[in-house]
Amino acid sequence: MEQFQAVNIEQSILGSFIVDNSLGEKLKELKENMFTVEYNKLILKVMKSLYESKLSLDIESIFTKLNEMNSGVNVTYLSNLASMSQCSSIDSHISILKDKLLRREIIKSCTDLFQKLGEGEDINSVVYNFESNLYNILNEEATNYGDSIGEICEKLLYFLENSDEKGMNFGVKFLDDIIGGLFNGELTTIAARSGVGKTALALQIMLNCMEQGKKVLFISREMSKEQVFMRNITKKSGISTKYMKNKEIDEEGWKKIIDVMSYFSSKDLIYINDKISTISGLRKRIREIKPDLVIVDYIQLMNAEGSMQNREREVASLSRELKNITLDFDIPLIQLSQLNDEMKDFRPWGERPMRDSKAIFHDSNNVIYIHEPVHSDFDEAVENIKKNKNDVLSARKNGIKLVDLIVAKCRDGETGMRHYCYNGPRLHFQYINY
Repeated sequence: MEQFQAVNIEQSILGSFIVDNSLGEKLKELKENMFTVEYNKLILKVMKSLYESKLSLDIESIFTKLNEMNSGVNVTYLSNLASMSQCSSIDSHISILKDKLLRREIIKSCTDLFQKLGEGEDINSVVYNFESNLYNILNEEATNYGDSIGEICEKLLYFLENSDEKGMNFGVKFLDDIIGGLFNGELTTIAARSGVGKTALALQIMLNCMEQGKKVLFISREMSKEQVFMRNITKKSGISTKYMKNKEIDEEGWKKIIDVMSYFSSKDLIYINDKISTISGLRKRIREIKPDLVIVDYIQLMNAEGSMQNREREVASLSRELKNITLDFDIPLIQLSQLNDEMKDFRPWGERPMRDSKAIFHDSNNVIYIHEPVHSDFDEAVENIKKNKNDVLSARKNGIKLVDLIVAKCRDGETGMRHYCYNGPRLHFQYINY
């Protein structure tokens, strides 16, 4: 009975256009997938074509077009449509068709969800696709992209006039001076060879953002969440992670650790996750906790969803998805990346140093390289900071290194380089006054 009523509504709508051509503008509200009868879909298609060509929607014109398509629709069927027209009810009838289409698409989406779960596909991926599809279905008609120049001007003026609407500081003077901070919709890449301090720099930025009252989600694929948190304790207390791992902690050390833990707990702004390895899992967690900043350590250890038989394509896909996250959730994201081993003796610049895919460089708004200078670069750096070379070499033996922070790409600013002191035992990058 319900299906019969739906068909009658379809026929009444089409008949109304035949009887009253002034209703033609309402054709823009209709799509073929709203109709269930193939004949009706063809007739709608022909009506739209005639209306766009500014031709009459009379029976003869429609029938001529249908004949050209070998549709099999006869004149009697078109006459019956006209007799079923209810022009005064066309708006309510269109609303009914939209509602029925919405229900069909939701049912189909739910059916796909159950089928894929039953087939054993990854739960996070399946649920993410279901939620995204459902969101698109429900918002298809009501989407407000905010893309008119008036809306853009209004949003920009609000940003410029509101002191609270600004980016987060890196908390690293050189990066704040060159890049300006961390802004919504931007992807920043920190890249270095293993052991040069990219995770330490990311943690330093994370703690600085926490001090600004911002919530941070840190995804670790290199270390456990406990190891990452121990590094945070080291940065705040000065107690080496080595001593914590070996449980060589004196009474004063215990007091410092407890104080640091209490401090972090009182802030309750940092989330460290070592289980998420896919983009769908990351998106799910972002929706749950709504962070102000996301840090991924590091991109080459994330898993692409679906094999691409090519490592370069997989990493490029991951980088592109991380960039999409910055725009979809309107947040800044920092991804860490490894550099090619061949760059160990050269200052990195441009796209070439990135391991696995140059897309990491191209997708990023900002690219920061950390480099430990060697040979002539080291001599030049020592001369620039006006330090004794033997003192610098001696400090290196204790884990305190001279490094270059290099802004190799900044879409909204300049590029540049500055020497920094990386205090390995404290996991801290210290500004050097030349």
